Amino acid sequence: MKVFVSSVIVGLEPYRDTAAAAAGALGHEVRRAEDFGASPDSPQQACLAGVRWADVVLLLLGERYGQPQASGLSATHEEYREARDRSTVLAFVQDWVEREDRQEVLVGEVREWSAGVYTAGFSSTEQLRDSVTRALHELELSRRAGPVDEEEMLGRASELVPEHRGALTPALTVIVAGGPRQEILRPSELEDPDLLRELQREALLGDVPVLSPAVGTRTAVTGNRLVLEQDNASVLIDQLGTVRVIQPARRREDGRGTELPVLIEEDVRDLLHRGLRFAGWILEHVDPTRRITDVAPLVSLQRGSLSWRTRAEHERSPNTGTMSMGQDPITLYLTPARRHRAALTQALPAIVEDLTVLLRREVLAR
Repeated sequence: MKVFVSSVIVGLEPYRDTAAAAAGALGHEVRRAEDFGASPDSPQQACLAGVRWADVVLLLLGERYGQPQASGLSATHEEYREARDRSTVLAFVQDWVEREDRQEVLVGEVREWSAGVYTAGFSSTEQLRDSVTRALHELELSRRAGPVDEEEMLGRASELVPEHRGALTPALTVIVAGGPRQEILRPSELEDPDLLRELQREALLGDVPVLSPAVGTRTAVTGNRLVLEQDNASVLIDQLGTVRVIQPARRREDGRGTELPVLIEEDVRDLLHRGLRFAGWILEHVDPTRRITDVAPLVSLQRGSLSWRTRAEHERSPNTGTMSMGQDPITLYLTPARRHRAALTQALPAIVEDLTVLLRREVLAR
């Protein structure tokens, strides 16, 4: 692959050397600003041409932002903006430094941009060398499986949307399909008792449980899918690493009995967070080498006739309101749907917030 190293130069010289050496040791062709020499173009024009030449840009972000160019952005910021729309960006952020204000903004922008960006921290040349080597190796492995196809991922996720569950069983389904399409678990691995025990433990007793330990759990391997199922909830993973989590969309009755049954926005947000975080945990458990580089989250809400309120709105008027007539499932995804896998951790709050907003709009519009 063709690799370009992007960063401010002053203060990061040993790290630039390390990143270039790590990429070169893997057999990649490497360019950086130091390689251009005399040119009829401005130094920044030459660097932007290097970005356009590259398949991969190694972005190193330290404490300094750099001198603003005519655009008002630093050279590194311009290179990142150019790279993110045309190539893979592997970003590495220096730890334990006091960043300039504009550099802190750039770091935030890079971490929020989830399509094609891998971020890792570094505090030494050795740590950066290992991170660059691992990231490039994982990228090579993923590309051997073929391109990432957003439409294929969404199609695979849509096939797992459950059928109509009825008005009495409102449910929220979170599905995460990964790409590029490839086998993540062999048939024998789906039947591994250790895998089943780990999934059960995390689903019932983990940091974000998605199943209830108070009821029985049935397990089965059907076709290419391993399923943990309860009466109103389930967890599924298939050979391609596709994950589905179904949870009750409404909390249990609290004994007051006379309250109008509604969907509480804060509860839906919590369920989305749990489902997506659990899906991210499963991917880390079954695919630690990150053959899956991208994900497409899809959400389906079966609400029956329940209306939608915030908790504050419901507490102001718990016994009165209107019931919704729309009972068809609401299925939606973000635009673009494809996100870098790291987004399941680094951009999880933003993803949850956006999906909650989209669900609210759809419910209130019906």
